[in-house]
Amino acid sequence: MEIPIKIVQVSKSDLTEIEALQASSFPAEKQQPSHILEESIRKSADTFLLAGDENQLLGYVLGSPHPHNPQCLEIRSLVIKADHQRQGLGTLLLAALKDVAVELDYKAIRLKSPEELLSYFEMNGFIDEETSLYATNQGFSMIWFNLFF
Repeated sequence: MEIPIKIVQVSKSDLTEIEALQASSFPAEKQQPSHILEESIRKSADTFLLAGDENQLLGYVLGSPHPHNPQCLEIRSLVIKADHQRQGLGTLLLAALKDVAVELDYKAIRLKSPEELLSYFEMNGFIDEETSLYATNQGFSMIWFNLFF
């Protein structure tokens, strides 16, 4: 019997689990400091979504209003616990964030993708924002459009 995955909005009480997941997923220099995570929880709780089973946090997606276009969300983090990757959790979180974007009347979701994840994000409905695929030092700029906007 499989344990169902729940996707919920973040709360301040989730901070310790988020930090632990981040610590197991990234080297120290790529982890977001606690105060930044706390601020994200406070400012972006409706677009900071967690995936977990009844026992533990398995992943999260953090979206926030795009700094140059407040009608768009920007994915700042998508993290899945290493032993749960390639099982569809990231796709579930992206789908949940798309639902939230539609509910909150955002017209699009943007993200920066490294080249090795381009096909993953394309599979999830994102397209390259540029007409040509020129990589920048931050990766490729990808976008998903809200068809109901």
